[in-house]
Formats: sequence, structure tokens, C-alpha cells
Amino acid sequence: MKFAPIDLKPFVAKWNANWAASADKQEHYTQSYAALCAFGARVETAEDLMVLGHATYGWMPTILKDHENLKTANINAIRAGEVPDKPLLNTSWVGTSKLMHFLAPDVWPIWDSRIARHFGMVHRHQYDKRIAYSEYADFLGSEVGKHANPTDWGDLRFLELCLFSDRLPKDEKNTTPKTPAADMA
Repeated sequence: MKFAPIDLKPFVAKWNANWAASADKQEHYTQSYAALCAFGARVETAEDLMVLGHATYGWMPTILKDHENLKTANINAIRAGEVPDKPLLNTSWVGTSKLMHFLAPDVWPIWDSRIARHFGMVHRHQYDKRIAYSEYADFLGSEVGKHANPTDWGDLRFLELCLFSDRLPKDEKNTTPKTPAADMA
């Protein structure tokens, strides 16, 4: 399945309409997110990366089982914007995206099934691929600076949260009109 960019304006508008009402409820989330980003900024060794991997999976509804690829991960390359050849955690690009985000929140957005549905990817075999995550990261990066960000989070995180917050049922695809580049490879 080809990655098809979408119009983010409706998601940003919906976020802005709901943000003030839910800001107090987000305090615990904001604190844990900030702590993970702060730790990610201090990661320098494979051992540090292993700890961040476990912290990342502690933030998720699953258990970290496979972390062999962390031993050979190039931390500086990830921070510089290079996508690893293989997922680093549980053979999953979803978990890997979170780890990469905590290492470099202004470089890597978080990717998961809820966000993938907005791009027409409803099955794991469609969205849990390097190319899907890489193209999503490129797309969201190209949208940075185009939308006003009312939060204290970085622009990339804000855009990702706008998508994440707009919940589609598990079997439903986004019906938002696609951009002219919808057929990009």
C-alpha cells in the first residue's frame, strides 16, 4: 500500500476545539512524556538505549520481548534523522517510533495503528513497515510550521497528537480528502 498524505487542517481544528477542555486531564501524561524525553536526551550508550526501550514499553500496553537490535543501533544516526534498517524493539516500527521519538522528539513522530488508520492503513501488515513509518515521518516533517501549535510540545508532537486524538473505529479508514500527492511512492 502506498502512503497517501492527508490534509491535517481538520485534525488541528478539532484539537484546538477540544484542547482547553481537556488540558487539566493531561497533566499526568505531560509529566511522564517530558520525563521520557529528558531521559532520551541523555542516552549515549547501548545500555542507556536498553533502559529507554524498557521505559518506552512501560508507556505502552505491551511488553518488551525483543531488543537485540538495540545493541547495534547507531544513536547519533537516529538523532540525525536516519531510519534504522530494522525495527529496534519487538520487531515493531510502532514501538521503534516511540523509542526514536524519545531520542529525538523534533526529528521523529510517534506512529501507531490509530494514526495509520487516518492514512488508510487498517492492518498491521500495511502500517508496521519501515517504508510506511519513513514516509509518515517525512510527511509530518513537511507539515511542521504550517499549523499554529498552542501547546508546549514541539510542532511534530503536536501534529501527531492531533491525529492520535481523533479516534477512528479500528476498521474505519479516514475519509478526509487527500492532497494532490496522494499517489506518492
